[in-house]
Amino acid sequence: MLKLDLNLKKASVRTMLPVASAGFSCLWGMLLVVLLGPSAAPDGGEAALLRLGFIVGAFAMMLVAYAKRDLIAAEGPDPIPAFAVVLCLFMGATNLVAQAGMGVPFVVRAIAWALAGCGFSLILLEWPKVFMVAWRKDVGMFLAAGGLLGGVVYLFAVNLRPPYDGIALMLLPLLSVAVLRYVVSHIVSGGQGSAKAGEGTRLFLLTGFTVLLFGLLFGIGLYEVASHSAWVDPALVTLAVAAGAGVHVALALLVKHYISFGTAEKVSLLLCAAGFLAMALAGDAAKAACGLFVVAVWTYLDFANMSALMGFASGHASPFWRISRGQFVMVGGMGIGWAGCLAVDTWFPQAQPFVPFFGLGVVLVLAMIAVLKPFQDNAFADKNADGEVAEGGFFTQRCQKVAAGYKLSEREGEVLHYLAKGRNAQFISEQLNISAYTVKTHVYHIYQKMGVNSQQELITIVDSTEVEYH
Repeated sequence: MLKLDLNLKKASVRTMLPVASAGFSCLWGMLLVVLLGPSAAPDGGEAALLRLGFIVGAFAMMLVAYAKRDLIAAEGPDPIPAFAVVLCLFMGATNLVAQAGMGVPFVVRAIAWALAGCGFSLILLEWPKVFMVAWRKDVGMFLAAGGLLGGVVYLFAVNLRPPYDGIALMLLPLLSVAVLRYVVSHIVSGGQGSAKAGEGTRLFLLTGFTVLLFGLLFGIGLYEVASHSAWVDPALVTLAVAAGAGVHVALALLVKHYISFGTAEKVSLLLCAAGFLAMALAGDAAKAACGLFVVAVWTYLDFANMSALMGFASGHASPFWRISRGQFVMVGGMGIGWAGCLAVDTWFPQAQPFVPFFGLGVVLVLAMIAVLKPFQDNAFADKNADGEVAEGGFFTQRCQKVAAGYKLSEREGEVLHYLAKGRNAQFISEQLNISAYTVKTHVYHIYQKMGVNSQQELITIVDSTEVEYH
């Protein structure tokens, strides 16, 4: 007789990624409802201001996480998710009260929306506990799959009638945190981080400026869609999000090796140029459609950004500090773009036709940066003592020290270098011109000598190895 065991045992984090994608979709759906939902805020300038307050709140909390490295604990009891849900509930509560016909001062609503932005950032920075398992392209695929499903969640939520739409806005962060807690409590944790943060923890100044400009472009695109939300079909928003996230998922399935964030930036630059050129030439009725195209580009690049940041932070003592460092720049740029468009609409309406040309100017600046100084990738870059990408940098020396310490052969040392970057056997075989079977044999011997059972544990050992740059 078959007996069911209702006590779920701990499972590998990779087996729980589909469940994690479903939980993450609730958070992404909440973001779309807040920024692009037609009924999330009152019509007119107040709606744009409330949404700007949400973006500012999200930016402020990421800055706090960046300034205080140990704000989010990687291990042990964590009260942050419950606190974040409470922050999000204020926005939904004020919406329900306003829908009931009771007067809510605008200042109170603005504060509630800013607090919801803070809560959103905290939950977003909690999710890497699940997705940050290795520098692997399929982890980014599951992350993007959650975003794609989030578009469906958004479509369902915005089609609910009051007060159910307001209730849904309150439930989405709660559901996201509930799934997060469930997954975290039912997975076997990976390797431990290093005792202290290693080198290269600062953001490249030029990289930060580049991401800031991209965020500015996306802020303009989001504002164009949100300001015309009354005549933008929510299904089209879902389609745009699905297109952006779907590209990320498709690349993870079809491309054999990891696609660097620098490559994603170059592709996004070309797409942004096309979107803003069309916005400049199109009439007012078509600007919202061009804005949707920019939203699709934003979705793709943001998931590429998060995937790279999670891979880069994996195994480090301050992972969420590293992730917030790379995310708050993007959110800050979005806030600047949104605020600029709102200022033009409010005080300089005659300048509205020039906004797309301003976007094209930003694209031109990004193109000049790309020509004069190629995009730099933070993720596992080989850096020298000055923090610049260089051959034979810290990463190579870490690998060499680990190989010497565990008495790996020369060929095993070469395989270790690729394993520490998250590469798979097929990719390594192509790079070293050996069979995949031979690579797997080397991997088996490396694991035996190092006493590890997974690639994540190997990455953690390499990342936590301290070296003095030579």
